[in-house]
Amino acid sequence: MGWKRYPYTPDWGDPAWFTFPYADGRRADLGVSTYFVEGFLTGRASGKRYAFMTIFADLRVLHRTVQAAFHTFALYDCDAGHYGTYTDFDFPWPPRLVRRPKIRGAHDWLELSYSGAAGTSSWINQRTAHGALRPFASTVDLKGLDHHGVRMAVHLDIDATRPPAPLGGRELGGEMMFLGAERTYSYFQSGLHMHGRLEWGDTSEDVDGNVGWIDRQWATEHFAVQQDWQSRRYRNEWRVMHFDNGWDMSCFHQYHRHQRNAVVPWSGFSAQGPEPDFELRSTHRVELDIPEFISSPGVVRPMAILTEGPRYFPYRYRLRVPEWDMDVEAEPFIEAPAHRLPIEYWTGPVRVSGRVFGQPVKGFGFDERSRPWVRDFELAEALQATVEHLPDADTPACGLLAYRAWEVQALALRGDPNAALEHLRRWVEPLVADVPAAWRSRIAWLVRDLRVALERKFPPPR
Repeated sequence: MGWKRYPYTPDWGDPAWFTFPYADGRRADLGVSTYFVEGFLTGRASGKRYAFMTIFADLRVLHRTVQAAFHTFALYDCDAGHYGTYTDFDFPWPPRLVRRPKIRGAHDWLELSYSGAAGTSSWINQRTAHGALRPFASTVDLKGLDHHGVRMAVHLDIDATRPPAPLGGRELGGEMMFLGAERTYSYFQSGLHMHGRLEWGDTSEDVDGNVGWIDRQWATEHFAVQQDWQSRRYRNEWRVMHFDNGWDMSCFHQYHRHQRNAVVPWSGFSAQGPEPDFELRSTHRVELDIPEFISSPGVVRPMAILTEGPRYFPYRYRLRVPEWDMDVEAEPFIEAPAHRLPIEYWTGPVRVSGRVFGQPVKGFGFDERSRPWVRDFELAEALQATVEHLPDADTPACGLLAYRAWEVQALALRGDPNAALEHLRRWVEPLVADVPAAWRSRIAWLVRDLRVALERKFPPPR
């Protein structure tokens, strides 16, 4: 593996930003730097299937004069459909120029730590017995107290078996537009071999895994520079997939909410093939289909929320890339994996299956969503899509209900919620009784929440 050395400069991207280990160092001249890793683990004794996710976010705001940060850590019991999440913030208010920050790190290599209320979590480049850095090998030591009040911890040695790969492929070389900012740098690294120990309440066992994903982003300005303080303008969805044919893929969608959720760059697939070539591919020509939505229970809340009204997120997804002869679907392990970030944020493990390059595939992935469907026209669209994708939707009543929901959406987009509400009452609500019994309750609930949004019982989201 000629790539597994330090220093290492890939044959893509700007060497000034993508030379390792320096690219993973903590730099004071950046407005934002995020460190993300997720993976699937199996208990050596129990055979149970787990997943984990962690984020370290290092921010510098107010013209880089004030340092802020947060750390998130989550565990998932994939067999039981249960999860726990923990976040610790370091957002000083009022801003203070002199203080001891919770996040610390080395400048020229990965040596990151965050001192949170549940203990110190770290992500550190491993060293040899002689003190030299081990290329692309690290140790994560994560501690948290989940939202159920249960202590959790993971200690993992991680060895990457694939070289870093650029978001946007060779064409973009890891340099992309993100949340309206013109330039953000990003790479991913998968093929993670993981060994260590997991502790979660009464569970304590050694674990192993070989499906995982490292994701790094950084920019000279923080991500909110093109946003308001509640990040109303831009939101994103991000889906990672690890397939059994050796291809690992990342699908990114960014949305301009003020422009009826227009998809904006960078949005598309970034992919890396198996050894020995580790072929890189990318495309922005992606077809995304959401067949079902799920309501937020509101148990885990962000710092800032778009609305106190109904909030829905995509539950399953289908992705198609015609030029790759690709058609895959995802099934979630966890129903509503919300996390306490500055904005609404869901992410959790999924099963993926379908066809890639014309051949059947299956595997695992993570589904990240930060764009809740909260506005009246969005809920009408969610209702239409959900009804159209019901397993027993080929009935005249379901077809008419989906069409009437589309009409409600058109009236809401016209800026006439009263007309949309009357249309809902007259044409949509009577049809709910004809929905197949297995789905009637979920459709009725979505119709009820659409009515709430149209009646503006809560402050309308902008």
